[in-house]
Amino acid sequence: MVGGGSSINATIWARPFKKNLDDWVAVTGDQDWSYEHALGIYRRLENWQGKPDAHYRGQGGPVWCQPAHDPAPIAPAMLQACAALGLPVLDDLNGAREERESGFALMNHIIKDGQRHSMAQAYLYPVLGQKNVTLLVNTHIDRLSLSGNEVTGVEITRDGKPVKVKVNREVILSTGAINTPKLLMLSGIGDQQELKRHGIKTVMHAPEVGKNFQDHILHGGCLWESNSPGDLRNSGAEVSGFMQSNSQRQGAPDLNLVQIELPYASEVIAKTYNPPGNSWALCAGLVQPKSRGHIALRSNKVSDRPLVHANFLSHEDDIKALAVGIEMCRDIGNAGPLRQLSKREVAPNKQLTGKEMTDFIRNGATTYFHESGSCRMGKDDSAVVDSKLRVNGIKRLRIADSSIMPQIVSVATMATCVLIGERMAEILKAEA
Repeated sequence: MVGGGSSINATIWARPFKKNLDDWVAVTGDQDWSYEHALGIYRRLENWQGKPDAHYRGQGGPVWCQPAHDPAPIAPAMLQACAALGLPVLDDLNGAREERESGFALMNHIIKDGQRHSMAQAYLYPVLGQKNVTLLVNTHIDRLSLSGNEVTGVEITRDGKPVKVKVNREVILSTGAINTPKLLMLSGIGDQQELKRHGIKTVMHAPEVGKNFQDHILHGGCLWESNSPGDLRNSGAEVSGFMQSNSQRQGAPDLNLVQIELPYASEVIAKTYNPPGNSWALCAGLVQPKSRGHIALRSNKVSDRPLVHANFLSHEDDIKALAVGIEMCRDIGNAGPLRQLSKREVAPNKQLTGKEMTDFIRNGATTYFHESGSCRMGKDDSAVVDSKLRVNGIKRLRIADSSIMPQIVSVATMATCVLIGERMAEILKAEA
């Protein structure tokens, strides 16, 4: 499909924290990645349907976003529970939240008139009639064509047949944090030893391709049985919040707590606790993981899927952070306003410590599907792309997707991917 993750995700529009983008500026030396510059981009691209805010929000842009519309009763009850515990409750989950370290609010969604409004609808469909836009469907990009270190085209499979497409300007890859490094490695851009192992001639020794892989952990394990049948509205996830796992911690928040209005649980937790169908979940999310993984080739065959070595929870601090998040989920879920809407706490239904907590964390760990970082941006020689998104050492090739993130942002990644796309457009326009 077209539209990437925005066509299949939970429709959550969450913009990065200022501290996330401060980190990007620090590693790139480029102020055009700053929060202040990003804020101007977001004001330009948004069509915000909530309370007007001329400083933080935009109206009239291509991206429709709105606060959770007519939320289920459990959503405002969660915000009341947060307030009762002294947690900050905000009017908007974007905006001023981006300059804070914590805050809970109704989600922003890309839902228009009850339907998903994907980035394809926002950006692509309105220009499909233009002569300079061609969309190929039933087409798979296999490799880059190179002459020395210069990209001359792409090799594709179209309707089952191999085709070579020549280019006279540039190729921009937007194939995501798993397939972008795979495509580079298949084309001879990667770690020389790894390429040799698969019989691929090295065009550019780039050992960081596929490294620095990051993702958010979504813990599916804190569950309550509702007093009433499930009432799914909007995306089924209408309230979220951010916090630090440690008051001494510096940087962007590392925990994102999400209310999901159905019995969201990992396979192990679901089998262990057997939650009723009308259960709901409060999920602790780890959004600044210290664990790092990598993407590797399975073979030199285009049809073979790459190997994803996520290395989730390999850093002990990630376990510690999630333990704090799970305890906070239980505190919120068992607070008065939410407790009144529940028959019982299904899981874990007791205080967990030591090995019990560690096992509960590992058994409940799932992914947000926010894969990032595997072709990181930076000013150092080892970075895969520079701040203008040019692949280092390769001419006429850029990357504009989540793989370029040097450090994963602390929010659902869609809005940040849109920011990357908008930055790519700015860069190209400035160079035209």
